[in-house]
Amino acid sequence: MSPEPIVGDYRPCENSDGEHAKEVAQWAVTEYNIKHRHERPYLYLLSVLKCESQVVAGTNWRLGLKCKDENNIEVNCEAVVWEKRWENFLELTSFVVFYPSSG
Repeated sequence: MSPEPIVGDYRPCENSDGEHAKEVAQWAVTEYNIKHRHERPYLYLLSVLKCESQVVAGTNWRLGLKCKDENNIEVNCEAVVWEKRWENFLELTSFVVFYPSSG
């Protein structure tokens, strides 16, 4: 029997392929593109690779994403989104792009 998870820890999403996880992921990529439109290549969401959630004053979503940039380079990304569904509130708290090493 596995130990009980500690309250506040990230846990795997019940349905990482679900519609809401995809909506949050697409929102995160769009928000990233808006914030970095003049300094980074535009990203397109391809798929959600990993989904974890953490219950806080709302939900933190930690998403592993596969994206492609405007130069057709596939990249992995990790986005953290804070959501309060009852307030229709979303905030992108972190977004990291992992470009493949060249060489």
